[in-house]
Amino acid sequence: MSKNVVFYFSGTGNSLNVAKGIAKEMQNCEIISMSGSKNYDLQAGYETIGFVYPTYYRGEPQKVREFILNLNLKNNRDTYYYAVTTCGKYDGNALMHINHLLKRKNIHLDYGKKIVMFSNYVVAYDMRETVKEETKQSQKDLMQIIQSIKNREINKLSITEPLQEIAYRVLIRFAHNMDKYYNVSDDCIGCGICKEVCPVGNVDLDDNNKPYFRHHCEQCVACIQYCPKKAINYKNKTQSRRRYTYPGIKSAELAKMNRND
Repeated sequence: MSKNVVFYFSGTGNSLNVAKGIAKEMQNCEIISMSGSKNYDLQAGYETIGFVYPTYYRGEPQKVREFILNLNLKNNRDTYYYAVTTCGKYDGNALMHINHLLKRKNIHLDYGKKIVMFSNYVVAYDMRETVKEETKQSQKDLMQIIQSIKNREINKLSITEPLQEIAYRVLIRFAHNMDKYYNVSDDCIGCGICKEVCPVGNVDLDDNNKPYFRHHCEQCVACIQYCPKKAINYKNKTQSRRRYTYPGIKSAELAKMNRND
């Protein structure tokens, strides 16, 4: 059995890259996606259990919350627990929320840290042309975080301004149905990549291999970002905006990892 496990959720590859980086540096570490429907009943004996996920609306994705609530950790109460949230700049209460979820299971989050990575929520803004520079810095920051995890460091987390919490609770409610504003242009070639990379199975294909959306979206925008023809867009806002996926994380790898193949 693996001595360590890191659970992750990722749409455009940022959090998957972090999870891979942690697993590489930790001895005997398993990587498991939080995007599936399987409920895990972990056996005893893990030295560390980690959670890596993006920050959405200054909090965690709903799928991450659901996964942790259904995760059986009763045999690993003496394990070292950590969480790393990726964000464009602000992490809000994305770490504190995980601490609260674990407290429901009588478990304490020992260490939580944000890592600033390339901001890529194309629905809201065009993206910068600084991928190379920001990626290099985030990798440096990741190595420091990994060292802290190896050293079993402990830190304290606290709730930020109440307005951020209110904003998260309001905005996250609308995420599932925001895909009703997605459109698919005639540039679509029916490759099915959008379906493959969606971490929550929100994308399906009609008889003509054209994607449609099932309205349980997490707003990871993987379908928009990985589309090779920029055929999937949000309203009329994203057609001319840049696209981004983590350098080196190809659609096939993301899809395979998210399926836990």
